[in-house]
Amino acid sequence: MNQTIETGSESELHEGESSFFRCPIQESDGKAVIRIGRRRIPVVVQETSIDGFTLTVAAKHASQIQISGPWELEYADARTEVHPQWIFNAPDGNAQLAVRRLRDLTKPDPIRSTWWPTLRRNRYKQSDNSSLAFGGFVLAFIAMLGLPGIGEKLGSAHYIQAAITWVYKGIHTEIKEWW
Repeated sequence: MNQTIETGSESELHEGESSFFRCPIQESDGKAVIRIGRRRIPVVVQETSIDGFTLTVAAKHASQIQISGPWELEYADARTEVHPQWIFNAPDGNAQLAVRRLRDLTKPDPIRSTWWPTLRRNRYKQSDNSSLAFGGFVLAFIAMLGLPGIGEKLGSAHYIQAAITWVYKGIHTEIKEWW
């Protein structure tokens, strides 16, 4: 199996050009919004890469574009801080611009954790100890109600002690049958 790898020298790469792949985006999937200050300008994402995006702005909104500080790009349920690199005004009035990714501004989904156990099974393994903590809390609460001082004042000590004795005798009887 022969594999050909083409490599170019640094002198062949022009300054400002990237050597990585740009992924074209369908126009129907490329709807996005650029926020420049308080203005929201609709754009279409033409290409995306690890480095940035190539955008198209309609002729009626092209005059609102000002090359200034960082912008926000809202695309595909994500917010990204971008910096404009270049702009090209086409003869039909549309503008094509390239923006460079600076940082992701999308808030991550909150991590849902609770001390209360759920009755439905999770589709994925979750490494939380909520069921164990809840069980420990319930046992500590029952033990507190069974204490002679608190349990006698509340009237629950006799019932809890009887229940614990009943469980103990049941386990003891089952173990005796096996031995």
